[in-house]
Amino acid sequence: MNDLEKILEENENKPNYYAIITSDVRYDKDLSSSEKLMYGEISALTQAQGYCWATNNYFAQLYNVDKVTVSRWINKLRDKGYIIVEMEYADNSRQIVKRKIWIRNPMSNVSISNAPTSSEEPVKETKPVKEEKYKDEIKIIIDYLNEKTGSKYRYNTESTNRLIRAKLNDNYTVDDFKKVIDKKVYEWGNNPNMQPYLRPSTLFGNKFEQYLNQKVYVDPQSRVVSVPWTGEQINDGEIF
Repeated sequence: MNDLEKILEENENKPNYYAIITSDVRYDKDLSSSEKLMYGEISALTQAQGYCWATNNYFAQLYNVDKVTVSRWINKLRDKGYIIVEMEYADNSRQIVKRKIWIRNPMSNVSISNAPTSSEEPVKETKPVKEEKYKDEIKIIIDYLNEKTGSKYRYNTESTNRLIRAKLNDNYTVDDFKKVIDKKVYEWGNNPNMQPYLRPSTLFGNKFEQYLNQKVYVDPQSRVVSVPWTGEQINDGEIF
């Protein structure tokens, strides 16, 4: 029995959820019909658990395409900002054990229009709510940091939000933040002098790109992951 048959069998007694394709996706000329259909399928699957849990193999069997094609569709939807993709990895490795896909809240990027719809009364200008932009992504990132470090950082702290929003505006992804967190936890997590720097102001500051591109080495025998020391001198209170 293949993945698709297993999933269909597991869900045969569950309600059939309907798909939603929002207008911004429906009329996006940069998306193919297949990518729009994929968005609709993801929206349907999110109604069961709040997120889409299906694998590329499931979608490939469903649409009779290869997994590379499925991956390209999902990446396109993610890059366009229509979905959020979160990967869960096995401990001390980059092996993906689970993927979650959320439909992004359309209110995260509210468009602004000054054009009136009639000659009688102009439409009131609708501005994006500052607190809403990237709200979902910020929560995922901070929850992941707290999980990996045992911390209790709040995702509604404005200074933290400002750092994360700036990087997301520069087209960094949630996965990029997770890679930085993983690398610095591996490097600093067992060093009492460095543990205090596993904080948003350090990890997501000016050296974010440097940390993201830092090389990680995996011992082929022990599978121990190590990150070479960068030679940085860190002064208490310094944000970098």
